[in-house]
Amino acid sequence: MSEKPETRNQLRLRLRELRRELLPGQRSNAEQAVAKLLAEFVSSQPPGLACTYIPTDGELDLRLCTERLQDLGWRIFLPVIGDGRQMGFAEWTTHCRLEQNRFGILEPASPAELLTAEQMDLALIPCVAVDASGNRLGFGAGYYDRAFSKAELERDQDSSGAGPTLIGCAFSQQVVHELAAEPWDVAMDYILTETAITRSLPASSSS
Repeated sequence: MSEKPETRNQLRLRLRELRRELLPGQRSNAEQAVAKLLAEFVSSQPPGLACTYIPTDGELDLRLCTERLQDLGWRIFLPVIGDGRQMGFAEWTTHCRLEQNRFGILEPASPAELLTAEQMDLALIPCVAVDASGNRLGFGAGYYDRAFSKAELERDQDSSGAGPTLIGCAFSQQVVHELAAEPWDVAMDYILTETAITRSLPASSSS
């Protein structure tokens, strides 16, 4: 008898445990590698607004990436969880005070202004799992999907293709063969791991 395929929740639990078990040396090497890859990726682009995240639960740490972006003139923003299960983005500077939100994740305390996902030029988004088509599995609360679904729609309607470039960030062990996309899922444009930054493939080409 063949084994039943993993459910999304089972996959989520397994890969969260896997990344938490990575050794400090593996993490350090990955952080340096992704910082170099991202700096090369944006080197030909004019600096703009980039949102990133404070790692939790063993996520890939992008602090070196953030420093590289700032050196290149990018303004850095962090997600802030608001009322109604919404997410905005507050600017993050060296003097910014952080506090834990309801999920225990650090975010800017009492931000003076929140920007929307549509105002970002680059979005570095944590993944629990991601596949070659850019389908992403997160914690399951849907904050990133809600925030960037409107940005994705507006970009599709914009003939110039303007809008945030979405980069799913994960360790290479979190890249899976295929994820079944839900109707509300927002696909990543690129996948960033310690081994490469790759353009997402059309779904029909990833099998």
